[in-house]
Amino acid sequence: MPRRCRKQAFRSVIELRQRTRALTEELKSKIRASELETLEHSVMAVVEHNRRSTSKQPVEFIKRSTASASLRIAM
Repeated sequence: MPRRCRKQAFRSVIELRQRTRALTEELKSKIRASELETLEHSVMAVVEHNRRSTSKQPVEFIKRSTASASLRIAM
């Protein structure tokens, strides 16, 4: 990647972080603490689920049944 593109990408990431931080602070000022806590727990649960899902190879989600030769999804 050319140096100019890297600088532009870096600036874009910085701007995104700043806007995200500003929006987060605005949201925190408008939402009740209990609602915020519930939302944080929901986000953490989704992130954990996604982390576990993406840590496996696609073949690991499919396993053969011991009772038959059919394939079953392992979830």
